[in-house]
Amino acid sequence: MSLFLILISLFTEKYRPQSLQDHILSYFTKYLVYLDELLNSGERHHGVVAWFVATLPLLIVYNLIDYLLAYLNLHLMWLVDLVVLLSVICFRSILKKLISAGEQIRTKLKENSELEEDGDSPQILRAQQVASAIEQAINDAHTYLFAILFWYGVLPGVNGVILYIIALYINNHWGQDRQTDFGYFSRRMFYYLNWPVYYLTALTFAIVGNFEDALFCWRTQGVKEGESATSQIFFASAAGALGIRLGDPNSPQRLINGLDLGLGELPDLDHLKSTEGLIWRALVVWVIVYALMTLAAHV
Repeated sequence: MSLFLILISLFTEKYRPQSLQDHILSYFTKYLVYLDELLNSGERHHGVVAWFVATLPLLIVYNLIDYLLAYLNLHLMWLVDLVVLLSVICFRSILKKLISAGEQIRTKLKENSELEEDGDSPQILRAQQVASAIEQAINDAHTYLFAILFWYGVLPGVNGVILYIIALYINNHWGQDRQTDFGYFSRRMFYYLNWPVYYLTALTFAIVGNFEDALFCWRTQGVKEGESATSQIFFASAAGALGIRLGDPNSPQRLINGLDLGLGELPDLDHLKSTEGLIWRALVVWVIVYALMTLAAHV
């Protein structure tokens, strides 16, 4: 049933109204704003309390629905799981955004307005724009596709998916504020939920891309310590798999060091298509693994 729901979610995503996801997240955002105003005193332990207050109610409601349907002998929990997956999983929208970014870059190059105002050469400017589009696409694929598939397989039902998505948006709202300790716990929790998927996605990119270059970049360029180390490994592996140079948009050094990850040439518009293919092949690998796990469970 897990593989079945994943396939339905992937193939029906293009029919999902974008307003559905935005509508659901808007309510949760208002809830986070309310908790921030109620509990944020800048102390670390208040951030811990706020994180659990934001997370536990949704998990409790989901499991109560599961228990109630089981008690009534109604085999409809798969429908609830499907609604959750359809609300959060993204694949075709990521590829669509990547294609749209390429069209926008081509339009800007034709207009030539930015090239006249900026002192950089056309090649460098184009490479920076393409790199940003590729970085955004592979990061979104990690966050809204592979991380969801991972946590869907780890915890029963969609408990893992709900936990990950909640932690993601809590970190986006509270974890980015480093002026106080209120967001410390949300940063750490999302880091622990995120880092295993970073490594698995980086390994998948290496398998379906240029394996030797990806592993070389993994070993030699992912050397930083701290929370940004895993993201640097991820982007270095993706760049090596594509045979191009990228940066780590999550690192404060991104604007200083520029395209300092990966090997080979500067990214060009043709590499947008290569990135689309890389994400497609990585998804196929994950689906095959899911199919083997499902088959093994039945056997």
